[in-house]
Amino acid sequence: MNRLLLVFFFIIPSLCFSQREAANWYFGSNAGLDFNSGEPVPLFDGALNTIEGCESISTPEGNLLFYTEGRSVWNRFHELMPNGENLLGSFSSTQSALVIPQPGVNNIYYIFTADVTRAYQAGGNGNGFNYSIVDMNADGGRGDVIEKNSNLLPQGSEKVTGVRSADGENIWVVTQFKNKFYAFFVDDAGLNPTPVITTIGPNIDNFENIRGGIKSSPNGNKLAIAHSLFLPSFSGILGLYDFDNETGVVSNEQILGSDLVFYGVEFSANSSKLYASGKEVDATTNTTTDINILQFDLLAPDVVGSRYKIADIPNPFLSDLAGTLQIAIDKKIYHSIPNSHLSVIRTPNLTGLDSDFRPFSIELGDRSTKFGLPPFIQSFFESIVDIEFYCFGDATAFTVSADDPVTGVNWNFGDPASGAANTSSLINPTHVFSSTGVFTVTFDVTFATRAPQTFIEFVEIGDIPSVNSGVSLTQCDIDGVNDGLALFNLEQAIPLLLDDPDGFTANFFRTSTDAINNENPLVELGYINESDGQIIYARIFENALCFAIAPVRLFVTPMAYAGDIVLAACNRSDNPDFEFEIDLSDLEAALLETYPGTEIHFFETRDDALFELNELIDIVHFTIFDEIELYYRVESSNDCVAIGRILPDVRESPQTEDEEIFVCPDDTEIVLSPGDFFAYSWSTGETTASITVSGPGEYSVSVFNGIGCDGVINYDVIALPAPEEVLIRVLDFQDSNQIVVEVTNPEVFGFSVDDGPVQANHVLNNVAAGLRLVHVWSEGCLVYSEEVFVGGAPNYFTPNGDGYHDLWHLLNPTEFRDATIYIYDRYGKMLKVLRFFDAGWDGSYRGSPLPSSDYWYRIELTDGRVARGHFSLIRR
Repeated sequence: MNRLLLVFFFIIPSLCFSQREAANWYFGSNAGLDFNSGEPVPLFDGALNTIEGCESISTPEGNLLFYTEGRSVWNRFHELMPNGENLLGSFSSTQSALVIPQPGVNNIYYIFTADVTRAYQAGGNGNGFNYSIVDMNADGGRGDVIEKNSNLLPQGSEKVTGVRSADGENIWVVTQFKNKFYAFFVDDAGLNPTPVITTIGPNIDNFENIRGGIKSSPNGNKLAIAHSLFLPSFSGILGLYDFDNETGVVSNEQILGSDLVFYGVEFSANSSKLYASGKEVDATTNTTTDINILQFDLLAPDVVGSRYKIADIPNPFLSDLAGTLQIAIDKKIYHSIPNSHLSVIRTPNLTGLDSDFRPFSIELGDRSTKFGLPPFIQSFFESIVDIEFYCFGDATAFTVSADDPVTGVNWNFGDPASGAANTSSLINPTHVFSSTGVFTVTFDVTFATRAPQTFIEFVEIGDIPSVNSGVSLTQCDIDGVNDGLALFNLEQAIPLLLDDPDGFTANFFRTSTDAINNENPLVELGYINESDGQIIYARIFENALCFAIAPVRLFVTPMAYAGDIVLAACNRSDNPDFEFEIDLSDLEAALLETYPGTEIHFFETRDDALFELNELIDIVHFTIFDEIELYYRVESSNDCVAIGRILPDVRESPQTEDEEIFVCPDDTEIVLSPGDFFAYSWSTGETTASITVSGPGEYSVSVFNGIGCDGVINYDVIALPAPEEVLIRVLDFQDSNQIVVEVTNPEVFGFSVDDGPVQANHVLNNVAAGLRLVHVWSEGCLVYSEEVFVGGAPNYFTPNGDGYHDLWHLLNPTEFRDATIYIYDRYGKMLKVLRFFDAGWDGSYRGSPLPSSDYWYRIELTDGRVARGHFSLIRR
């Protein structure tokens, strides 16, 4: 058959798998994990940002070589490799890339890139199944992509996996498309581009349905495949097949499920269990809902019937993908969906509940994951040993159970403190570890029919949990029915059972027998007790096989919903126009007045308060568009006392200034009002929003908008004094009469005439003729008034009968009721006598019109005052 023959100078007789090739992971949004210590340690140096697909490869010693998301390749210094861009994988492909070291050659690596649905959308023809080659001797040992995007299949799916062949030296790379499996063989001569093709399984011929993963079992005997079917409606297929790792032939199809939108698949290290992730489907709306993670026991007589749901995760995001499952060199299986943590199956070789699924328990530092994890060659994770007895002090037993005959094993238990007992050449030894912790057990195995191989097992030795006795949970009954029943979060018992609960978990059971057998677990979140004082049983463990059992009693505080309470809350935000920031210690102090000697905890929702989830700490933020409410939980010695809702009355920090208030001399009701605050405390003892005082004096008020959000306003109420001396001068019988008010410091007073406006100028202009009341004001108070006489008459009149200025009289004559007006010609001859009630002089004398000329008037008042002036008669 045809081969791609590659010849290099560095030849090694066989491929040695030590499993640390998969020690470094890069995935998600610049996230990473280092497994070299046997425990995942976050990495922060990754350049990769991907939604799904990713891959990385390390040396057999666990040193990073390079990583990719199927499009770009970064070296161990997190730099793009030369020619390392525009590979035909995709960040949105389930398994975008798989890296295969070329057997027998220590510097050549194949990057196989899978197809992707989006390459077929909008009329595309797909990327196909391709490979590129990296030479790690190039670029000064940093690596170089020396061949890129060589096509193997013109169209493909998002699926690729790799596994060791039967000879233990070479590699099968397997992909699937439509109803065919393609197995490509890689050996020391290179890649054989002609695949072994097996036609089997459902024909997936819609490119919208090529999502989902494929995995080989670590021992190379099985293949599992997940078909995520999006059209014509959401569904899925989970298939299990036999794989002949000598010939590459796939056979013996078993459909394990079609009720979920299956996505991720993974085998346990000993190949005895299969795990699959999938999303439930609401057939009514054709939408996906919760994520399920299922376990199948491949050693059971009825594999389909062995199905066990180890996790049911509420759908937290808008996506129809259930997340990748990926085994690591610590032999734990990790699950990834968008989050700042990974979930983990800690003991996946074990059945059912013993597999120990822990949601979102693996921290990624300040990075986040998406849907994908690096797939690796599955043989990196093969486990051929059964390990029993993980408790400290036990003789931990190692039993080799390989499919191929074993001729010898050399063990190193990674426990130098145990002295000579740290090594063994027995095939099935035991070892008593010298302390608790994670030990790196390395063993070199020689086989009768395949190449020797080095295996690593990370063995976690723990103490049998030392549990506290007399543990009880007291929950609040908030449904308004006094029946002694409540909803419990049983996980709240764990920190009470253990003085140091870090790393431990527990399952809960109705009976001690169920706890011993680890079967029929109770619902932990939302368990309803059967009676007040019921006893349940906790099975506490760090390693699922090293556990203790303890009783837990459940009590109920009846009728414990406290309802709503309005509390003042000071807005401490620097941007108060758009958000509210509340210091919870303010609310705590207010509640402690009602519940002295207790502990107060705050939550966003009532369910969170009931189950003690997502506790709010220190500061909470709301936008101006949010509904502002909080829930509180009152506890005494860990017993629930009450749960209630706070409706915060959020107010700004008081902006206070002292005030001087000037009052009129005759004011006896003076209102002091500082504005809108939550509470008030006046120096007079009153607590109202405003007070009325009867006279001048000093007053103060403490205003309160929440604890730590208050202020004081001081009031100085001052009676305004009258001016010391007032002299009023009238400048009248002018075109614009004036009144001049002479006072000391006129700038502090205001002035007005009659009911006219108050002005700052002490000269009052355009004053109408007549008796006028002149006012002096101070700070809005009338402090002085005096009546004065202002005289005035027109300067001319035109008695021509046109209706305008036909008569002459004093201006505003009705203001001069006691006045007599005498009119004279220029020679002193009296022509007319007028009183205020007369219409005026028409410019005639004894019925004859007088000529245009100047005429004179004399005004006599009863008080003896006399005013004189002249005017013009104009004939036109």
